[in-house]
Amino acid sequence: MAPPKPNTKPPKKAAVIHNVAKIASESDKFRRVVWTGKHSQMVIMTVPVGGEIGEETHSVDQHLYFVSGTAQVITEGKHDNISPGDHVIIPAGTLHNFLNTGPNPLIVSTVYAPAEHKADTVHDSLEQGEKLEDEGKDEPPEWARK
Repeated sequence: MAPPKPNTKPPKKAAVIHNVAKIASESDKFRRVVWTGKHSQMVIMTVPVGGEIGEETHSVDQHLYFVSGTAQVITEGKHDNISPGDHVIIPAGTLHNFLNTGPNPLIVSTVYAPAEHKADTVHDSLEQGEKLEDEGKDEPPEWARK
């Protein structure tokens, strides 16, 4: 199942994204923006075996739903185990990381509020994403930052 084409202009109607779990599990990209609105953004992530999301702090809230795989979340020095079906909410300003602790890729659907990435972002790897962010090439659209 191909991921939906991301919108690059402000949405004018509701979006229905069928079978997010299937779309996310078939994506081989580390990060793929699926939808961007004026106040939030939906992203799917595939974290390879032994990989991580990367220690970070956002200026936006982040909701993460774990589709498959197992992980350890580290927030402010506290460690918790994550399983499929778990949902983690990271408030803006919270230092966090997610480590893939299982034998399979970690599949995550995440919502940033407001948007955190460019509306058509696709990152092959954590390193590529960090590089583009550091270079200022992965900024959310102006209309999504208001």
